[in-house]
Amino acid sequence: MFLTREQEKILAGEYGWARSKALEVIVKVGEALGAERLIEVEHAHVSGISYTNIGDAGLELVQDFYRGRAYARVYTTLNPGCVDLLSYSQIVDNRYRDKQLILNRYLEAMGFRPTYTCIPYLHRKPGPGEHLSWGESSAVIFANSLFGSRTNREGGPLALSSAITGYTYYYGLHLLENRVVEVSIAVEAKNKCYGALGLWIGYNVKSIPMIRGVSNDISGLKLMLAASAASGDHGLIVIEGVTPAKSYIVSDKVEKMYVEDRDLEEYIGVEPSENDKVLGYIGCPHLDPREFFELVDKIRSRGKSAKRDRDLLVSIPAVYSNLFIDEIHELKRYGVDVAVGTCPIVSKLREKYDYLVTNSGKAAFYMSRLHGLNTYIASIDRVLEIVFGG
Repeated sequence: MFLTREQEKILAGEYGWARSKALEVIVKVGEALGAERLIEVEHAHVSGISYTNIGDAGLELVQDFYRGRAYARVYTTLNPGCVDLLSYSQIVDNRYRDKQLILNRYLEAMGFRPTYTCIPYLHRKPGPGEHLSWGESSAVIFANSLFGSRTNREGGPLALSSAITGYTYYYGLHLLENRVVEVSIAVEAKNKCYGALGLWIGYNVKSIPMIRGVSNDISGLKLMLAASAASGDHGLIVIEGVTPAKSYIVSDKVEKMYVEDRDLEEYIGVEPSENDKVLGYIGCPHLDPREFFELVDKIRSRGKSAKRDRDLLVSIPAVYSNLFIDEIHELKRYGVDVAVGTCPIVSKLREKYDYLVTNSGKAAFYMSRLHGLNTYIASIDRVLEIVFGG
């Protein structure tokens, strides 16, 4: 790999152990992939900071960087951890709170912004063609597909290293030649269940597709993209009329595929029975302010609490604990469990449930595997009907 003189000095340790070790990680990954050089990034988003994922070994790595005087050289945001930062949740188990908060303090002391959300574009919207180093698959595919930005699906240590150095390897989706549409998907299903559609794409499409026949509703697209990134390895899905035109190219040979209602049925699942203990879950990915207020209005209009053996968990970014604390308390009065700055997928739950009912294909994908739940994907209105009653 070609390195500039400045990069060679960093790698040689002339600017300290932390920057040297971080750049070494990036160079080794880049060389293994065949990257010819490094590029500067404008924004790093560090995933994999949940203590339940990285344990003491990951905590010690972050501690080593902190003690080595590492700091964020570019705008850096953080993914959710494994505890509710307000300690209000009765569903998310905060058994690792002390360890998670130590980890958080190290990261914040290095200049990483305490966003604790999987939607970093809430805090900083990336521009078309802008190079990023983002972990969190749902954020990566959103940036590439909706903003026309350029980022690979990075692991937590690589994004952490990019934050400390300001570089990533020039390979993959950073190159226009690798952003080639090879499949055209016409969505003919009348039931636009975006979570299920995303799962279908992830399972059945291996190359970069162009999607036709979906609306430009950002909330629906966010659900579709997150689910496809979870069930497949997609980092870019071109959405007709939405994805910036100069951020991709179309192959001379494009395979055509069609999606009908029957294709989505197996991914939607079956509704729970009245005897099942059900967890309703909204907020995967985290809700943006508009989505959050719309949900508050829907729950307020019902004016009642959840039925017996029915719980509703809402997961939101850390910043809402300051901005929308009144709404958070209002939801709690209706028995809604609000988890702030966390991700239930990578957290421990206090109780055992039979079923997950959610609008999120990503949540259904991971909660079935990591928590052993049966799943049913539905609209937000249907989720609320199941939890609160008609």
